[in-house]
Amino acid sequence: MKKFLITAATAFVALACTQNIVAPETFEGREINFNTVTRLATKAPITGTTYSYNCPSFGVFAWYLASGNWNTAAANSSAVSYMDDVEISFDDTKDIWVPEDTYYWPLQGKLTFIAYSPKSAANATFSNAGVLTLTNFTVNTTVANQVDLLYSSIAADKTQNEDYYEDSDNSKDSETAEGDKGVNIKFKHALSQVIFKAKTADDVYDAGLSFKVDSISVNAASTATSMTVTNPTDAQLASAITTWNSPSSNLDFDARVTAFPEAANTYLTKTLSDPIGDALLMIPVTAFAATDPSVTIKYTLYRLSDNQNLGSKKVTIKFDDIDDVVTNWEAGKKYVYNLTIDLQKIYFNPTITDWADGGSQDVDVPDDAS
Repeated sequence: MKKFLITAATAFVALACTQNIVAPETFEGREINFNTVTRLATKAPITGTTYSYNCPSFGVFAWYLASGNWNTAAANSSAVSYMDDVEISFDDTKDIWVPEDTYYWPLQGKLTFIAYSPKSAANATFSNAGVLTLTNFTVNTTVANQVDLLYSSIAADKTQNEDYYEDSDNSKDSETAEGDKGVNIKFKHALSQVIFKAKTADDVYDAGLSFKVDSISVNAASTATSMTVTNPTDAQLASAITTWNSPSSNLDFDARVTAFPEAANTYLTKTLSDPIGDALLMIPVTAFAATDPSVTIKYTLYRLSDNQNLGSKKVTIKFDDIDDVVTNWEAGKKYVYNLTIDLQKIYFNPTITDWADGGSQDVDVPDDAS
């Protein structure tokens, strides 16, 4: 039946005379702003590399070092907290991402930043050892309400706002934006994305039959609720530096009925369909064998000539039983499962019922018979 193919400060000096003299460092350009992009390709998964103006507000931490550089190998004992889980939202007037309260660049020393998104998705801390911890995060079992959890690379040793990324389109009109500079924040995906596509087996479709997918559910998915990441850099893969706590239980995720029910009215063809339902955002799984996740597919068979319903079936397959190189789900990676739904062909095994014994009868033929 089945086939899966995996593939910041301003100084004002007031003299004794009546004239106020403004120091060379003015307010303009010394407010801390933020530029954002996602590292790899909210309510739905954020695709591509743009953290656009309509994305959720995010949280930011910053440590201040009066001298020296950020140490990624040990705690920065002389660092002072400068921004503690501050909410950053898009300012339509300035056309850039800004803190809820205004923060300014110090005249000396350096700031080191890290961010996560959405701000409302989890409780967060960031230590002077570079450890970002996100707790009380929940993967919503209603797909339409899931959020794409992100965390950023360390933006270390910054002294002023930076230009936009060359490939960034986070401003609604970046060419005319008033706030055209900010701290560059590179986000990474903390979850795994799982997508399903499907088609009818060639021979089945050629015979005038096809399927409609009624539902696809992922079962026994990890329900871990906290993650840690230490000094993430641009070069590191998310899978190598994120650690999720052990799941306390398992949940079921329905990818179809609540997310995209109208697709159930679409016949599958010999070509893979568009994604069935919305993409699932899942807690990364270190090894399928440990949590034993599975997928349940319910589908209905129809005769194309007259739309005759020929029955439904529900099949559950363990991901660990799928013959492929994919044995886990890593953070920041998208997994597409291509389903080919087949049928058993009708064959015949003819036999013959042997002649039954009707008995024997002795008959005497008379010699005078005419």
